[in-house]
Amino acid sequence: MPEAPVEIVQAKGGLFAAIRSHIAMTDIPTAIMPLVDQVWACLRAAEYNGHGHNVWLYRNHADGEVDVEIGVQVQSKFPVSGKVEIAELPTGPAIHTWHYGEYDQLPKVHEALIRWCAENNRPMATVCWEIYGDWHDDPAERRTDVYRLLAE
Repeated sequence: MPEAPVEIVQAKGGLFAAIRSHIAMTDIPTAIMPLVDQVWACLRAAEYNGHGHNVWLYRNHADGEVDVEIGVQVQSKFPVSGKVEIAELPTGPAIHTWHYGEYDQLPKVHEALIRWCAENNRPMATVCWEIYGDWHDDPAERRTDVYRLLAE
């Protein structure tokens, strides 16, 4: 699988309905889906139709722990319930790439972005996020956009 190009973009932010949590990086594969399921349940209960794609935002810590905001893009604020709140994606300079394929390959995509920043002397902030495209049964058709905010 060839690597997608890395580009510098101006991240424009955007709203998403999310649940915040603090988890170990090693727990991400099992901890994330129950959180996004709760967000979707909130959207359905509110009969909110202006949603977009799943969003997973991470704020990394040096100790292997991570603060996460797991949710779904929304076009506007709406009455949330439970642990769900309205969050905002970052704004500012970021690096971006995309991945087609199995989600278990995303750590390699993040490693490639970290390597790109080191090779290009571009310090990163501690925030990164993934936007998951539409579901396809064929993994080769599943697109995930990956972003890392650059340090100012």
